[in-house]
Amino acid sequence: MTENTGSDPVEAVEHLHRAEHDLELALEKGREAAREVGEAEDELKKAIHELAHAKQFPLKVIYNGLKKPFEVRPEETVKQLLNQAIGAFGSIPNPHMLSLYNKDGEELPDGETLKQAGVKPHDELLLRPSAVKGGA
Repeated sequence: MTENTGSDPVEAVEHLHRAEHDLELALEKGREAAREVGEAEDELKKAIHELAHAKQFPLKVIYNGLKKPFEVRPEETVKQLLNQAIGAFGSIPNPHMLSLYNKDGEELPDGETLKQAGVKPHDELLLRPSAVKGGA
């Protein structure tokens, strides 16, 4: 048995329908928000991955006939790669006198970025004494 509260049954049914309608709208907004959150999370993961691996490309540096692979970015300076290469090849006599050279034998300027110096993916650079640094 239902208890009579004295309210109009028609009003109660209309109130129930409005409440159901409002609930359905709220649930739909919740589903849409969850979808948008999922899409935003996917975009964030993609952006983090791209930032971590932004434009990295492989190349090799050759010193005394030994080749070592490196992963670099175009905005890195020649000097940064030079320092990495010197470290990778271990104890090198007079490392401060070394420079990187392209396949045409041109010395790469330490202050330029790899992009400015024309370094491309899969290039092989030479690590050898500098004509400029060796003087005075």
